[in-house]
Amino acid sequence: MRRLPQQYPNPHVRRQRDPRAARRQAALLVGCLFLACGFIYAVRQQILAVDYGYKTEALRREREGLLDEQRKLKLALEESSSPAKLEEAGRELGMQPARAAQIETASRVRRGGPEVFVGAASAGAALRR
Repeated sequence: MRRLPQQYPNPHVRRQRDPRAARRQAALLVGCLFLACGFIYAVRQQILAVDYGYKTEALRREREGLLDEQRKLKLALEESSSPAKLEEAGRELGMQPARAAQIETASRVRRGGPEVFVGAASAGAALRR
């Protein structure tokens, strides 16, 4: 039993606009835009975090390389300042080993005033004057 006909004979009838529907659609649009902006912000933060991790790892590797280089340089410095190397470099420059009579210990030197403690190198120069 059909109460309404299939075809309506009134095509010129116009619907009234519902002002609440426009507000609901506008609120829905603003909410979706807000949600989309939130997702974009979260993706951006994730990308920045990954990028920060890559940079941190690169800096960590660079730091390890620099520490290795520092260890090598310290070792080279210790090797070059060893007594054997210093003696060899001195001989190349024409220097001779010091004799026992030339070596002086720390002593007190009086210069017309209070006593002054002077090391072996400067004490020898002060005594020769």
